[in-house]
Amino acid sequence: MKNIGLLAILLLTQTTLLGQKTIRMTIKEECVPCRRMMAQECFQVMKEGSKTWELFYDRIKGFEYVPGNRYVIDVIETERPEPVPQDLSKYLYKLDKVVSVTPMISGSERVIYKVVRMNGKEVVDADVSLSFDSTFQHISGKSGCNNFTAPIKMNKKQTKICVKAGASTKMACPDVQSAIEDEFLKSISNKSFKVSHNGNSMIWKSKKKEVFLFEAGTKPLPQDPGAVSGGRPEKTPWNYFNQQNLKLIQIDGATVKNSNASLKMDMSNNSFTGSNGCNRISGTMMTTRNTVVFSDVISTKMLCADELVASTERRFMEILGSRGLTVDFAEQVFNIYDASGKLVMMFAVDPTK
Repeated sequence: MKNIGLLAILLLTQTTLLGQKTIRMTIKEECVPCRRMMAQECFQVMKEGSKTWELFYDRIKGFEYVPGNRYVIDVIETERPEPVPQDLSKYLYKLDKVVSVTPMISGSERVIYKVVRMNGKEVVDADVSLSFDSTFQHISGKSGCNNFTAPIKMNKKQTKICVKAGASTKMACPDVQSAIEDEFLKSISNKSFKVSHNGNSMIWKSKKKEVFLFEAGTKPLPQDPGAVSGGRPEKTPWNYFNQQNLKLIQIDGATVKNSNASLKMDMSNNSFTGSNGCNRISGTMMTTRNTVVFSDVISTKMLCADELVASTERRFMEILGSRGLTVDFAEQVFNIYDASGKLVMMFAVDPTK
């Protein structure tokens, strides 16, 4: 018994020292526009015991989110290594396990349900899609090349839907789009459907026959007209740091002083240029919302006489060649983490260049 008690104390002490705990959270079926230092998208979450949705600004490493699904997940919350970059949460989050996934119909007009199959035929030559209003009393979207709207009735379980006759704009369409549009409006108007889900897909059936197969997606984040940089509207964090001179200010937790190490990203052609402290560098880069992969990195071959500069240069190039890099964006600061979640490089916008 003494051994068991001692083990429990050691485990508790280890967990406390690591500043780590597991929390359960529910993630709503749609993201919403939000703003920290710039326009972005946030999860809506309820943490264990809460009954109200709150905005969640951080990323969850290892979690793949698909709109139209409500998730219950266990997340490992760990205190971020010091120093904590400005404007970031003090915690890092990593997926422990997915407890449940429940398909839900979203009442956000930003979630689009695109028709990929209609009456057994693939829809490839026209934009046919719809969204639901927050009250689930109307749908609206694209019927081919025109816009349409229609009143609906849906049961509380979201398993049955009745679409009434609606209205459509009258713009002339190419023949192929016109034929698809006519078939869509005829197939959906004044009809009742049974609704089911399969992963990211939503299926509407009538008389046990599939009529529509939808796939859920999200409209691009709307441009924030109030946020400008040099007269250019900001759209995403990547846009914000695009073409900015980013000076290396920290590497592996150590402050970098009097260094020429820097990056400048060109998001229009997925490339970058800069300096590793001694030599000029360039290459290509691929990004997602919170990951980056640097590749085809080339460098000049000047000899670095200063050993401190040379060691920074070697580590800089080693990080660029790593896989599993993730990123965070803070006020004027761009942070890169290695595959373990450790902050390995911190860049700041250099206003002097």
